[in-house]
Order: sequence, then C-alpha cells, then structure tokens
Amino acid sequence: MRSKMLRIALVALATVALTSSLALARHGDGMGGGQGGGQGGCPGMGGGMAQLTPEKQAAFQKIHDAYAAKTTQMRAELGVKMAELNALAVAPTPDQAKIDALTKQIGDIKGKLLSERTQLRIQLAKEVGPGFGGGCGGMMGGGMGGGYHGGGCQ
Repeated sequence: MRSKMLRIALVALATVALTSSLALARHGDGMGGGQGGGQGGCPGMGGGMAQLTPEKQAAFQKIHDAYAAKTTQMRAELGVKMAELNALAVAPTPDQAKIDALTKQIGDIKGKLLSERTQLRIQLAKEVGPGFGGGCGGMMGGGMGGGYHGGGCQ
C-alpha cells in the first residue's frame, strides 16, 4: 500500500513539474506558441497579430497574460488530478469511489477553465476585435491533454 501511494505521489510530482515547465516555456509566446510559431500562428485568426495596431497588440497581450496567470494553477491542478486518475485506473485493484471522486473534481476544474476561456474570448472580441475572440482550434488554453485540448492556442 505504501509503495502504491509513493508511486501516485511521484507521478503527481512529475506532472506538476512538467506542467509548470510547459506553462513557463509557453508564457511569453502569445497565443500561437507551438502551433505555427509566434503570435500570428493561431489558425482562424486571419493573419494574426501582424494585422493589429501596436495598441491592439498590447491589449491582446495584456488580456492573454492575465488569463494565463489566472488559469496556470487550475491547469497544473488538472494535470495532477489526471495523473492521479491514471495511477488509480491502472492499479491492481482500482478504487472506484476514488476514481469517481477524481472524475468529478476533474470535471469541475474543466468547467472552471471553460468559463475562464469563454470570458477571455468575450474580452478579446470586445477589446481587440471580433476575429480575435474566436477559436484557436476551438480551444484557447484550457487544460492538459492533446496539446492543451486539441492543439489549441495557449
């Protein structure tokens, strides 16, 4: 039992370290980081940041940086919970009650991230322009998995 808990703790710690390093590595690159490079790399943004005035670019970056700062902890927590769930799922005798509880917690975190992402999109559309509140693959930085939900922008 002790080795099982140690494995879970190590997986969770590794996930936190990985999530933190990803968040730090992606912090300053705008919404296109890793998806074609730079701030104009978001698909569906009609040419990206280059089309914006310097004032709109600064507004975009300020709004996005605030969003990233506000959601970093939630995304890290989501990564930890997902690692815990994975560890429980492959355990020799899975504890269904713990799995159900973690699944609910993961859903709650994803719901909060979706709410924050929606607010980001609304604010970007209002302050930067309608083309910049849209999707980046439909997902703008909401959690772990599949390149942050399907390769969306961060």
